[in-house]
Amino acid sequence: MSFKTPILCDRRVYDKKGKWKNPQNDFEENIFYFIKDPLTLTPKYDSYGREEMFETITITIFGGKPIAKEDTVVLESGETYKVQGITINYIETNVLVKDMLKPRIASMELTLE
Repeated sequence: MSFKTPILCDRRVYDKKGKWKNPQNDFEENIFYFIKDPLTLTPKYDSYGREEMFETITITIFGGKPIAKEDTVVLESGETYKVQGITINYIETNVLVKDMLKPRIASMELTLE
């Protein structure tokens, strides 16, 4: 029995719904997200010094999922991207016991290409 209150998804903030392809299962899971940084072009260089431009977008998804690098994410618009970077945001509302408890994942920032 858990005495922690659940973290509920605020659909006013996480207004978009996408799909995440879990490589361990055959089906896709829903993710709720908002766009943190819009679609931009970023340069990358190969071993020969040639420059390539890649589309990069940063989204923030609600909750914690076992997402790994190179997983597939389909956005609400139908565009498919691969995960290139993950930043986890933790939350604990009670500051008196913050250091004694295992932190809960509030959201994850994904950098997609």
